[in-house]
Amino acid sequence: MKTLERIDIDRRFCKGCLLCREVCQYEVLEPGKERSDLDHLMPWPARPENCKLCRLCELNCPDMAISVVVKEGGKGTT
Repeated sequence: MKTLERIDIDRRFCKGCLLCREVCQYEVLEPGKERSDLDHLMPWPARPENCKLCRLCELNCPDMAISVVVKEGGKGTT
């Protein structure tokens, strides 16, 4: 069974558009207080327990700055 290991947001590329938050139907992501290398406020996984591993956040990020890392049988895979 697949479970969420973590949600990574690459601070080098995130421009704080929050499109990831808009496409998430499960309200996993929220605006954060941490700034990216581009000086934009980045989202953060406020409710990772809500994640259903649909990866819509990952697929819709225009800068490929977000990765949903799943754990499958005790092994992490992206």
